[in-house]
Amino acid sequence: MASQKTLTNRLKSLSELEHLTVSVSPEGGTVRIKNQKHHALSFKFTWSVDHFIGYFVDSADKQSQAVVSLYSTIDATHFASAFALLAGMRAKQKS
Repeated sequence: MASQKTLTNRLKSLSELEHLTVSVSPEGGTVRIKNQKHHALSFKFTWSVDHFIGYFVDSADKQSQAVVSLYSTIDATHFASAFALLAGMRAKQKS
C-alpha cells in the first residue's frame, strides 16, 4: 500500500496539464482535480483509512457515487494517465 502523501503527489502531477487545477486540503484528506473547461471531467478524492476514493463532481460540486479507488502508486499512475487522455478529448469545444 502506498502512503497518503505518495498518492497525493501522484495526483498533484496532473496540475501540469493545461486547464487543470489540483488542490489539496490542509490536512491532505481531500484532493480536488478541476478542469476549467465546461464540458470536462472533474474529480474529488477523499482519504479513507488506507486509500483514496474518487468521485466525479459537477459544476455545482455535486459528487457521484464512488467511481474509483486508489490503493497503490500504480493505481494512481493509471488514473493520472487515463485522466490525461480524457482531458485531451474536449467535448463541444474547438482545439
